Amino acid sequence: MPSNARSLCASPEPTKPVTPPPSSPMHPSTPLYIPTSSLSLHPHPRETPPRRPVLSVVVTGGSTGIGEAIVTLFAEAGHRVLFTYLTRRGNAERLQSRYPHVTATQLDQAQVSSVASFSRTVDDWAGAAGVHILVNNAALGSATVRQYVHQKCQSPNFGKLATEQLPSSAVDMLMRAQNDLALMRVNALGPLWVTDALSDSIRRAADVSGRATIVFIGSVGGGSAAVFPEYCAADLMSKAALTYFSKHLAAQHVRDNIDVMCISPGATETEMFRQSTLATIPDVPAFVDSMPKRRLIQPHEIAKSVFWLSVESPQGVFHGSVLDASMGLAVRPGLQTENDAR
Repeated sequence: MPSNARSLCASPEPTKPVTPPPSSPMHPSTPLYIPTSSLSLHPHPRETPPRRPVLSVVVTGGSTGIGEAIVTLFAEAGHRVLFTYLTRRGNAERLQSRYPHVTATQLDQAQVSSVASFSRTVDDWAGAAGVHILVNNAALGSATVRQYVHQKCQSPNFGKLATEQLPSSAVDMLMRAQNDLALMRVNALGPLWVTDALSDSIRRAADVSGRATIVFIGSVGGGSAAVFPEYCAADLMSKAALTYFSKHLAAQHVRDNIDVMCISPGATETEMFRQSTLATIPDVPAFVDSMPKRRLIQPHEIAKSVFWLSVESPQGVFHGSVLDASMGLAVRPGLQTENDAR
């Protein structure tokens, strides 16, 4: 091997450490990875993260249950909220008095005239900024529909039918028809009408701020292939229609800044679920223990999901989605329908 050749295995010669000059970008006093355009002779104070813009949020059915939890979460985050109620005026007034930037207004979304009047109220409230988030939450259940029909004094109208000449099944159908109509109008047509009526304001928010969101609160039965025969058929049919509408609307907005999605909660501890299910069960603790995850979903958990989807999720990623929020009830409906505690 030539005398001036170096072996690959030889230890490298020690090198002296290089101390960069003070003017060098490698100097310890100069932070790395900062563009030279941002360097100044005068040090800047630490910048605080920018505050999130205040959003205008509309929630239907916001005086109880999941709706109340949604209103509370957005209000505590500093956003402006307008929510609707139908009969629970006391709850609505208490919620409104708790937050100065929360407004309550009455709405019967089964009535087109009420929806039209509501749209005028929303337009005045939202102004030029528009509605950034619409949460279609108001709904009836298999038990609460009876109260709604009773309050509306909607007694069956048989017209000129001689009911004594009809089969008993036809008479039963006539007695249930008012409930069926109410379920379809409130749960399916109501969200359709509300969304249509507020569409100008929603588009305005999307144009001004670059993002608007429409969230539908469905149900595990309406958003999945699971069947719950213990409930009124029109109840589940109306929620299935709501799920379809969310996807139909998403298809219409696939190229703009309006995101549309549907959340399908399972057994949630609300007054609606208490009346339709828990009130009919003799051993509630045993029933709950045998449900998915051995508990009921809490309203604030669904509210957090709505908030994240509307405010924090990547824009457009969940557009058109129907999100199962049932803790597994959609894939194991027998845990409820075949529950021994029933």
